[in-house]
Amino acid sequence: MSSKSDLFERPVGAPLLASTNTARVRDQAFSGFDLPQELQSLSDVLREFVKKEICPVEASLDPTERAIPEDKLALLQAKARQLDFWCLDAPVEFGGGGLSTFQMTVVWEQASRHRFAFPVPGGGVFGYSPPVPLYSGNDDQIDRYVRPAIAKGLKTFTAISEPTGGSDPARAMRTTAVRQGDHFVLNGRKMWSTNADEADFGVVYARTDPAKGRAGISAFVLETNTPGMHVSKIPVMRNHWTTEIALENCKIPVENLIGKEGEGFGLAQKWMVRGRLMLASQALGVAEEAIRLAVDWAKERETFGALLATRQGIQFPLADSLVELNAARLLTWQAAWKDDQGEDARVEASMAKLYASEMGFRVVDRAIQILGGMGLAKEMNLEHWFRDLRTMRIVEGGSEIQRYLIARDMLGAAAIGRRD
Repeated sequence: MSSKSDLFERPVGAPLLASTNTARVRDQAFSGFDLPQELQSLSDVLREFVKKEICPVEASLDPTERAIPEDKLALLQAKARQLDFWCLDAPVEFGGGGLSTFQMTVVWEQASRHRFAFPVPGGGVFGYSPPVPLYSGNDDQIDRYVRPAIAKGLKTFTAISEPTGGSDPARAMRTTAVRQGDHFVLNGRKMWSTNADEADFGVVYARTDPAKGRAGISAFVLETNTPGMHVSKIPVMRNHWTTEIALENCKIPVENLIGKEGEGFGLAQKWMVRGRLMLASQALGVAEEAIRLAVDWAKERETFGALLATRQGIQFPLADSLVELNAARLLTWQAAWKDDQGEDARVEASMAKLYASEMGFRVVDRAIQILGGMGLAKEMNLEHWFRDLRTMRIVEGGSEIQRYLIARDMLGAAAIGRRD
């Protein structure tokens, strides 16, 4: 078999070797603890791409940069396209790679072993897949939004959380969409919508029938040049800001309704498993890279005449980190495998997101402590990941929400004070 370096050093523009062909990867199912050959090869090549192409670009940037600059990003994206690493999670029929949930957890982990791994694995180098509910759109919506977004690498946004609450959007949602002839008129405010300031369009959720609870929530395509839509940035603790969206009598055509009225919440739930497993996989990739940095430092750094690697105070945190990393990976793989079987994997995805996000934060925190002063230096990536992982414990359902969902599945009606 070819070595990883041989796989990576093939001529730019040459198709992927058979052992890393995306189509062959798609046809394989995970059936044990060893990855199928094609998926392992794809994982190896992607890891080398991140190491040899993305990491050097990031290392050359000023520490105050918030993301890979657009000119450098465009060059990296061109290379990713040539290697068939483009929108691997998007359906094949729309121009994506069509990888399954399990296959994507493996890919997302390797694509996250670098500084700007959040909010998108690869920092946008591997493209931006459009909001998943759009895959359920009609032919016109697919042609107008999905295919161009994948082909052109367009950024999109999702707007569901509001100032009144993000953890329970079904009850907290106040944004309304009122039909008036051949249009809907949207009014309300959305919070924490990543990329709304840079996107061409996104998916916004609003109440079309306030009396029906979650069954009265619908999803719409909203173009960012729509009159009455105002976007403002919200600086947060991590480098990548988020946005607030104000909707003031925004008129959008009826054709922008995704599916039927009242189906919006169900469409959002289809996205939750993959969304939470993407975050879990990002935490895995960053945690493994943090462990590598800490191990390398412990093997080289001397204190009081001996290597740090000889100190139990260093050995034990490293051992704990590796144990927790492997446990988080197995939880993530289990949830992804179940989703690929067509089973309900929401609880397993909650377990994976909960444990992996908190694991990643602990691992990076330990690595910072082991490196001491250097752990705080921006050139080491650790302090950057520390802030990103602290954010991850809140986004896509905070740790408390994940624990509640897991406990509710265990306790049934008793979790809300009722006897069976």
